[in-house]
Order: sequence, then C-alpha cells, then structure tokens
Amino acid sequence: MNKVFFKYIAKSFWGPFFFGLGVFVSLLLFGNLFDKMSFFMKTTSDFSTFLEYLFYQLPYFIVKMMPLASLLAVLFALGGMISRGEWKAGMAGGWRPFDMALPLMVCSGAAAVLQLGVQETVAPPFFMKSEFVFQGKMWGRADWKRLARRDVSFSAGPETFVTAQLFDGGKQTMERVLVNIYSAGKVSTEINANRAAWDRSARTWIFEDGVLIKYGAGGKSRPVTTAFKSYIGPLTSPPDSLVMERLVPDGVSTMDIADRIGRLQAIGAPVVAEKVQLYAKLAGPLANIVLAVTGLSLVLLVRMNRLFSFGVALAAGFSFWMLMTMGQYAGEAELVPPLVAGFGPALAFLAGAFLALRKARVF
Repeated sequence: MNKVFFKYIAKSFWGPFFFGLGVFVSLLLFGNLFDKMSFFMKTTSDFSTFLEYLFYQLPYFIVKMMPLASLLAVLFALGGMISRGEWKAGMAGGWRPFDMALPLMVCSGAAAVLQLGVQETVAPPFFMKSEFVFQGKMWGRADWKRLARRDVSFSAGPETFVTAQLFDGGKQTMERVLVNIYSAGKVSTEINANRAAWDRSARTWIFEDGVLIKYGAGGKSRPVTTAFKSYIGPLTSPPDSLVMERLVPDGVSTMDIADRIGRLQAIGAPVVAEKVQLYAKLAGPLANIVLAVTGLSLVLLVRMNRLFSFGVALAAGFSFWMLMTMGQYAGEAELVPPLVAGFGPALAFLAGAFLALRKARVF
C-alpha cells in the first residue's frame, strides 16, 4: 500500500480518538462526581479531598474509555472517508477495502499498546491512592484493605496448617495461634501460642507464651510438651503470603495478580477469582482492536452521521463492557473456565464483527 495513502488514513484516526477519549472520560468523571457526592456530603472532609479522589481516578477512567475512543475514531474516520467520496475513489483506484481499513486497524493496535502501558504502570498505584482517599481519609476506615481477619484457617505449606483467632496483616501479628505440622499424614509437631509476630530481619515467625508439643519424639509413644516464653518456630511464610489482603483488581497490574496466584497456590488457597481477573486484564487492551473491527463493520453496513456514530459508540462500547462483566461474574461463580470468562466476550464480539465484514465484502 502507498505510504502516503497509509499515513493519510492513519492521521484521520487520532483526532477523533483523543476527542472521544476526552469526552468519554469527562462523562465518566462527572458521573462519578454525582454518584459519590452523596457519600462525600456525609463525611467531614473538605472538597479538596474529594477533588484529590477524582484526580487519582483519572488513569483508571482513561484505561476504561480507550476502547470506546478507538471505536469512535474508526466510526468518524471511515464515515468521513465515505461521506467525502474517498472510499469510493479508493475502490475505483484499485485499492481493496481491506487495504484502506488496515491503517485504522494498525492505529487501534497502537491504542491497545498505549492502554496496556497505562494499565500496567500509572493506573494501579493511582487507583489505590484513590481508594485510600475515599476509604481511609474520607470515611476513616483504617483497615479498608481488610488486612485484619478473625478466626482464620489456612495452609502455610504442603504439611503445615495454621489457625488464628486474629490475624493482623498490617501489624504482622497473630493472636491465639495454633500451628500443626504433619509428617506421613500424622501430626508431628504442634505449636500453641498466645501470640506470634513476624521478624523481618530473621524472616520467620516468633511465637510467644505457649507450648510446643512433639508427637513421637525420640521413639516415645507419648507426646513431649515444652512450655516457652519465646520460640522461633518453623513457620517462615511471610504475612502477605498467608492471608491475602482484599483484591482490588483495578489497583494491581497483571504481574501483581500473577504473583498473587503463585502465593495462593503455594498455600493451597483457591485462585479462581484471581485467574478470571488476570485474563480479563489481558483481554482489556485487546478491546481496542475488537471494537475497532466492530466499528468498521458498522460503518460499512450502516451509513451514519457523526451524531449517530457517537451514540453507536456508546451503545456498542457499553454493551461490550456489560458482556465482559457478565463473563467475569460467570467465571468467579465457576460457571465457565477463567480463560473463557476473560477472553470469551472479546472473541465473541470479534467473531460477530468478522461475520459482518464478510457480509460487507471487505475480505
């Protein structure tokens, strides 16, 4: 394809893209403003705190709205080519529909890379700051991450099981702790302590004021019990690998979720929800390409003006995200595999768009 023609079509993508991104982010921003205003009025925080919350939400809004901006850009760019007669002229000049649509698809791929970059770097820490401002500063919820748990039981390895009356991940302590260590399917060691604290330098848990029970020690049939004031136990799993803080999907990157999955699997905890969120995050940037192809099929099958294109972008975009959300709920409920829950909606939309393109004889 002629480079000049390629660049000409590609340039027509970015103006509508950034215009649409600004409009969609503004709509989401004002929607969030009015949605959270009632909560803000019930707090004692000043309005600058609320503005701080909205500022930290901006990268999250940008990530969510980029696919809609890609869709709008294709609708405007391609619709403009058709209305100005450029599409028909290109066809008469021997250009195939696929050749003329390719620059727009390449641009949507670049938008996907841009979204991935923002999603993995800027958006997670900013979103967590917004959560801290809203939950911590405005509502005064010190444990909004849910680091403190009561009456917890978990595995700390293949043969080590822990129960605690209180686990405080923030303070890195446990109270009323019972550790059972198994060997050949039987309990070999039991640690019963009033308290345990994580020692960062030694990277181990130190148990205080309790008893150590050894079963079958030295060939004896009776257990050997030893009281202690302080005992450096065999539990070396860090606090964040034992009881995880509440997962905030929009506040973590894909690498963070992959790391969380590894830590949960190491202690035998379920990872279905984490896998669904991982695949959904990976599928997120692909939505730019999926919706761009959808926009291409819509323009070629239905002639529309710019105002109608804007409405179509909103309807198609939010339909796509609704399908993505339903897929995630289905995956977390284990109705479908996590991979299907994450990528299924995007692939379904893409398949429908390609069928429409075949009807429009683009290929």
